[in-house]
Amino acid sequence: MQQQDTGATSGLQSARLDGKLVMLGCGSIGQAALPLLSRHVDATGGLTVLSADERGRGIATAQGAPFIHCHLKPGSCQRDLRRHLVAGDLLLTLSVVVSSVDLVEWCADHGVLYVDTSIEPWPGVFDNPMLSVRERTNFQARERMLRLGRRLGAAAPTAIVDHGANPGLVSHFVKHALLDLAGVLGGAPGRPANQPEWAALARDAGVTLIQVSERDTQAAERPKRPNEFVNTWSIDGFVDELMQPAELSLGTSEPRKPHGALYHRRGSGSIYLRRPGGATFARSWLPSLGGFQGLLMTHDEVFSIADHLSVRDGRFFAYRPTVLFVYHPCDDAMLSALELEGRGWQMQPTRRVLTTEIVTGMDELGVLLAGHARNAYWFGSQLSIEEARRHVPHANATTLQVAAGALAAVVSAIRHPRRGVLESDDLDFEECLAVASPYLGRLVGAFTDWTPLQGRGELFDEETTRSRKARSSEERVAGRRRVFR
Repeated sequence: MQQQDTGATSGLQSARLDGKLVMLGCGSIGQAALPLLSRHVDATGGLTVLSADERGRGIATAQGAPFIHCHLKPGSCQRDLRRHLVAGDLLLTLSVVVSSVDLVEWCADHGVLYVDTSIEPWPGVFDNPMLSVRERTNFQARERMLRLGRRLGAAAPTAIVDHGANPGLVSHFVKHALLDLAGVLGGAPGRPANQPEWAALARDAGVTLIQVSERDTQAAERPKRPNEFVNTWSIDGFVDELMQPAELSLGTSEPRKPHGALYHRRGSGSIYLRRPGGATFARSWLPSLGGFQGLLMTHDEVFSIADHLSVRDGRFFAYRPTVLFVYHPCDDAMLSALELEGRGWQMQPTRRVLTTEIVTGMDELGVLLAGHARNAYWFGSQLSIEEARRHVPHANATTLQVAAGALAAVVSAIRHPRRGVLESDDLDFEECLAVASPYLGRLVGAFTDWTPLQGRGELFDEETTRSRKARSSEERVAGRRRVFR
């Protein structure tokens, strides 16, 4: 498999693929990614789109990409893949409910490079009330992928998994932020060369907490209507996350795990809650707005970042940061999530993905590193809708950030074609950011003295707060029982 890096074209990072680039799925993310792939990847076999529905056909045609109706199912998946892929090609998966593990295994066996933005199962897992809460977690899906990676070995065709915006670019933001912190706090000079050195840098900087922090302020002229689900990206993907249990990685600075939380396995350092992310809240901070409240969502980066920055002493952790994802989607999406919970997790009959009708706002996505001598440091992307449309007129800020992450992974897979199964934290963060950063708006670093405890105890005394929490818990139990048993 001969691959050649073509360097920069008009200042943009690009790569040459001696084969065909096949994109599976053409929803909101795929439609944003198509122009970037055409701009940055010189695929000698061209670019082809496989899709289970007609979304994106017009945009694919405008990009000169053949659009083929193809609905991958467990029984026919391998036959369909053989029709469209041969050794030397690259499969970019931007589809939900198609098993990432099955795709990676097939690609490895047939000499095909692979990239996706999330690890997905076949249908009937994340939203299945007949499965236990633990069986529907992202931790379990990621563990299956990691086991496959170990079996395939480090010399297998490269398969980069979980590389969109988050999971994906946020892992590179963490490394950028750690180097920024080291420069301010006087840490060891130079860039770490491997996982132990990155973990030592985080430990020596005093980082005890990492929040992946995202606030989407994009808004359309027409607000959400009752019984309508509105979002700025995949509604199916978002609803799956809302209905999955909240998950996070627990660090060595935590005196105990949250009440009712369960470890995925002994010694993993990762926990899940017996309640959905769509009904679990946490606080975080952004440079533009300050403190905000968001949903404590399950995402694979909370495991991969924590694992990458852990220092072990035998079977135990000598150092590990707490890592969690706090997400406030656009206001219409937040209202949609609250309405979904109120409907007993029965999906609304109408759905709408916001694209060209957005009139204002941005997606602010970054990482907040806290616990060190300067309290907390945020680094990330502030991408406005105006800036996003300057690059891809039919995209929005959220979809362009994810597409930029996918593009960076595609370029990395082409440049490094024999590295086996990789997560974002295994890649060269500077190389990936060099590819993605033209599409991320302003990259901002900011210190803050904010903490999640600000305001607590000032408005309510301890007894009042306890009674409020008890009432809130009781009110939510009934609506969860169908999915959480």
